[in-house]
Parts: sequence; C-alpha cells; structure tokens
Amino acid sequence: MVDTFLEHMLRHMRWDPFRKIRGYIIGMIPEPVRKIVGLILLIFGAVALLRFYPGMLFYMMSDLMSMITLFVGISSIALGRMFLRHKG
Repeated sequence: MVDTFLEHMLRHMRWDPFRKIRGYIIGMIPEPVRKIVGLILLIFGAVALLRFYPGMLFYMMSDLMSMITLFVGISSIALGRMFLRHKG
C-alpha cells in the first residue's frame, strides 16, 4: 500500500496542468524578444505594486481599483519571471 501511494503521489506531482498553457504563451513570443518582454513585464509589475501601496495608504483608492492594481502587478511579475526563466 505504501509503495502504491508513493508512486501515486510522485505521478501526481509530475503532472502539470499549466504546462500546455505556459508553452503556448511562451511560444507566441520569439526567442530573442523574450528577455526584453520579461524585463518590461517585471518593471511594469514593480511600478504597479509601488503605486498600489501609497494609493491604499494615503489616497484611499477604491476597492475595485486596488484589486485591479494588485492583480495586474502580481500577474505582470509572474509572466515576466516566466519569460526570463524559460530556457528553450
């Protein structure tokens, strides 16, 4: 029972449901441009998050605007890292 459970867990850990989506998104951008796009997305995400913090503290952004800014910042940083870390 232990061996079969361990094999099941290892099989489940290797299965990545986002592999096809990630490959499709990365495949849309040519290789020489990926690093530039990744850096632009990282910078854009950092600026969006830097705008989020003072906006919430001092300027009382609305809830919807703060959630949109937070989502855009985090997703830009995630996509930028994905483009920069992709090897081939």
